[in-house]
Order: sequence, then C-alpha cells, then structure tokens
Amino acid sequence: MKQYKVIKVYYDYKLASLEKVMNDMAKEGWEVVCMTHEPSNTSKYIITFCREDSDKEA
Repeated sequence: MKQYKVIKVYYDYKLASLEKVMNDMAKEGWEVVCMTHEPSNTSKYIITFCREDSDKEA
C-alpha cells in the first residue's frame, strides 16, 4: 500500500526552500508525485509526496 504526504512550502526567488524540502523528503524515501501552487497572492507551493508504506505486512 502507498502512503501520501502533502506539504505547503513558501516560494523564494532561488527556489532553495523547495529544493531543501524535496531533498529532505527524498532522504526519507518519499518521491514527488505532484507539485502545484496556491493562488498567486499566497506565494505557497503544494507538493504531494508518495512512498511505499513501511508498515505493510508481507
């Protein structure tokens, strides 16, 4: 079974905050499934991550 997580990240000009969140999540086994932005007046991106559920019984 898959496990999903959705995170909001504030926009910054060099996109460093987005890269940091994505790299930190990748170290925990998460992969980006989708990325979109909220309305332009909020300056936030929404990133959806997915990974295999580690609690899954064999």
